[in-house]
Amino acid sequence: MISTKLIYDDQIRIGRSSTQNISKCGKISMIIYLLANRLLFQS
Repeated sequence: MISTKLIYDDQIRIGRSSTQNISKCGKISMIIYLLANRLLFQS
């Protein structure tokens, strides 16, 4: 019971940090993706 709770807490912690990192990287990758699409459609 205690071990599962520790694992669960770690997963939540990892989940929170990863979502923050994804949101930062996601915005940048989204902008690059949109720019790439515009360049492809223009050509």
